[in-house]
Amino acid sequence: MSERVRDKEHHEKLFKASMSPIRRDIVAAIGTQGKTLEELKKELNLTEFQLKFNLDWLIREGFVKEEGGKLKLTEDGLDLLRA
Repeated sequence: MSERVRDKEHHEKLFKASMSPIRRDIVAAIGTQGKTLEELKKELNLTEFQLKFNLDWLIREGFVKEEGGKLKLTEDGLDLLRA
């Protein structure tokens, strides 16, 4: 298995994501098993806007992906979960 390159841009992206408590909560809630959007809405006490805004950012930045009706963490998302 090859080691992924961790450059300055990658670390800055992780730092930016980790500075938001809402984004950290979303990543923690998705966890390693994934969650549906409805499960996230029930679990997290966020407004519709807060959830959509932060989830869209996490997807756009490559921390979360939608797969088979579930939101799942990417490799970068798992890095953030472990941080």
